[in-house]
Amino acid sequence: MNASSDRPVIAVDAMGGDHGPAVVVPGAVAALTPDSPFGLALYGDADAVGAELAKLGTERLPVSVVPCTQDIDMGESPAAAIRGRPDSPIVKALTDHKAGRAAAVVSAGSTGAQVAASLIVLGRLPGVDRPAIATVIPTAEGRLLLLDAGANTQCKPEHLVCFARMGAVYARELFGVAEPAVGLLNIGGEARKGNELSVAAHELLRGAGLNFKGNVEGNEFLLGPADVVVTDGFTGNNTLKLVEGIARFLVALSRRPDLADHERAAFRPVLGYLQREFSYEVAGGAMLLGVAGVSIIAHGRSSARAITNAVKVAWEQVDADLPAKVAAALA
Repeated sequence: MNASSDRPVIAVDAMGGDHGPAVVVPGAVAALTPDSPFGLALYGDADAVGAELAKLGTERLPVSVVPCTQDIDMGESPAAAIRGRPDSPIVKALTDHKAGRAAAVVSAGSTGAQVAASLIVLGRLPGVDRPAIATVIPTAEGRLLLLDAGANTQCKPEHLVCFARMGAVYARELFGVAEPAVGLLNIGGEARKGNELSVAAHELLRGAGLNFKGNVEGNEFLLGPADVVVTDGFTGNNTLKLVEGIARFLVALSRRPDLADHERAAFRPVLGYLQREFSYEVAGGAMLLGVAGVSIIAHGRSSARAITNAVKVAWEQVDADLPAKVAAALA
């Protein structure tokens, strides 16, 4: 199935997301050049994927198609889907990843199914009880890594410490920060602030040998107070969606009919910046840190640009050998 025998292959769920092959295929292919250090394997309905490839002129590109006869519906139970649909793109791609036939997996399909399949097929790294969804957030200072962004709605303090250790490895390897600053998302700056989870996690993080900077409040989150910010998946997912909603709010505000022309014009540079730097399309996808492989979760409404960047994110992690470095740090 390899697109090229001498280069790693990124497996892409071509059927995933709101738009399927019409967006995923051109988006994934746009990440390639004839000299790319990796190839692509597109998983899905062979006819549908082939029809999209035929529009693109990919003869000189390292692309292959892996036929799949099943698919996972976005509303389907993840556990049932994994058991009942072994020939779906997500399950088949992760199985090939586990077997070494693919170096990473990218999907804009069901997040629940990808998380569950990654846990079942790839397994956890040693020392990881709960893998976490980690996503890059742009800030006034640059960027930070937020985790967990939705994999674990119920967490123990020890889980947040593990998230922090994994996040610190990511920030060192992919942000290039020698000693990443770690923060705990909380409702106040004092060590005893917050619920039982926050108070206990603060104490553990303070003694974990990390560059722990203490609590991070919501009103300073986007100012860049740390390189890594940890929280439970319920809070993290709501935080992520609130951040994503800022750009949509400003766009809606700029279109209010009661604005004067000069007021509407004042929004343009801000909206331009948000489009370039603050969109989920720029990050491409979140990663499931803590599994024994590279599993990239793209947004369900991903555009072609978002898929392109998700493939690039996957390659960055493969090239950095991130899972092995996370495993070594936790050991």
